Amino acid sequence: MILNFLRRVNVKIFFIMLGIFVPFFILLPMTELAVRFFEPASIYYQTLIENNAIWRSVLTTIELILKVSFISAFIGFVSAYIMTFYDIKFSKVINILLIIPLGIPVYVAAYTYTNIFHFIPFLEIILRSNFLMSGTVFIYSMFLYPYVYLASKSYLNKNMTEFMNASKTLGGHSLRTFFKVILPISRPVIIGSVAFVLFETLSDFAVVEYYGVLTLSRYINLAWFANGDFVSAVKFSVYILFILFLLLFTERMSRGRKRYSDAEVHHKPIIKKTPTLKESIGIYSLLIFVIGLSNVLPIGQMIISAFNNLDQVENLGILSITFNSLKITFISIIIIVIFALLLTTITIYLKGFKKNLVSSVSTIGYMIPSMVLALGLYMFYIRFDQWLYSVFHGIGLNRMLFTSTLAVLIIGFFIKFFAIAYTNLLSAYHKIGINILEASETLGENKLTTMFRVSIPMLKKSIIAVSIIMFIDMIKELTIVYSLRPFNFKTLSTEVYRYAGNEMINIAAFPSLIIIVLCTILIIYLERGSKK
Repeated sequence: MILNFLRRVNVKIFFIMLGIFVPFFILLPMTELAVRFFEPASIYYQTLIENNAIWRSVLTTIELILKVSFISAFIGFVSAYIMTFYDIKFSKVINILLIIPLGIPVYVAAYTYTNIFHFIPFLEIILRSNFLMSGTVFIYSMFLYPYVYLASKSYLNKNMTEFMNASKTLGGHSLRTFFKVILPISRPVIIGSVAFVLFETLSDFAVVEYYGVLTLSRYINLAWFANGDFVSAVKFSVYILFILFLLLFTERMSRGRKRYSDAEVHHKPIIKKTPTLKESIGIYSLLIFVIGLSNVLPIGQMIISAFNNLDQVENLGILSITFNSLKITFISIIIIVIFALLLTTITIYLKGFKKNLVSSVSTIGYMIPSMVLALGLYMFYIRFDQWLYSVFHGIGLNRMLFTSTLAVLIIGFFIKFFAIAYTNLLSAYHKIGINILEASETLGENKLTTMFRVSIPMLKKSIIAVSIIMFIDMIKELTIVYSLRPFNFKTLSTEVYRYAGNEMINIAAFPSLIIIVLCTILIIYLERGSKK
């Protein structure tokens, strides 16, 4: 019945409308920010200008993201290098342990470390360090480095065999090969994965708020929630976007005319080296240090806190807040996957400028820091709700349709995470090849029915993998949920934030552990599935 209906749809008009609607929908919050940026500054903003507070926050933001970028790149890439080129014991277990921090939200890690640093002098030095910005740099680096680790490990496994052999033939030793060959060739993947670290760092406000670091994200939060000053919050948002653009532009310019290719011939298996005694001491010391700080200490502390406060479980409403988190996550994933499948079906037939334009606009949402995205969405839909209320109040509309329901929260998730589904499904589409799709059309099917009868069955594994990746990101997400949720809508992430903000860190361990357990199970499943 559905297929018969789809066969009667005017596919050309449908795809044109969809190709215009999705990119336009994603750009809506940015247009709102652009319009409001030029409104007159408030007294609050002028006071900050007079006290040079904004300039200091800009410098603090740049300092934070540069330090986090370098440290996370170092930890992630060196760990990937060790796991790729050295034959070490328990490598499968160590690999999983190096990935698990991806399932620990940074705000959870920040609250947990505050609860234990008094007992460990080494941690006290870190969390009081000016260089590490009161521990903020440490938290972001230790729990975001898996972005670099995963991307680098995959790249090194696929692309380094020929280069390593050539270097050995020319007499290059391991250290020289690392600095002269592996590191320069790996630059694109390092920069690309560090960009994800930057997006996550700029999207978060809870860690910098908790540790008292006045970044632009913190000022957006203060202007919006503490002062109700949307104009100032917009100006801070634009500054963040400008810094992000400036960093990416600087990297592109520094690359100059250099071009990097990912040749298909460099896929020979790597012969791993057995480390010497000195190398073993260095390797295992680094891995124990990283795994201990990013896994054992925070998770161990949360488990202890949970056991010590088991009598509080009944008062937390764990089932209710878990259900709310799962509900909003599953609804968002279903909507995103449907639209991503439709848009990738369009994109695969496009060429040149049109394809680049649709792809670029459709993936821009993930680059926008969550606080900036939430602000743009809230301002747009609060005005849209006010217009709807004024028009339809006479026929019984007595509430805000978007900002007082889950609608605006789902839209926020859609814009933020659509890029994950779109890029991965587009990549999977290219592996299928357009010839199979065209063969279906020669048998009388249109592009929509081909998608249902051919593409979706062949993309089933990719759809599952994409859904899991989005689930991990959504279940951890705090900024969008906290900023756009309807009144009294509680999720796991918002309860962690609420309890920690009220200095009830031990109680926050319960929802924190649920997030970590869910994410860890799915991360292990993804890692094992990728090898198969």
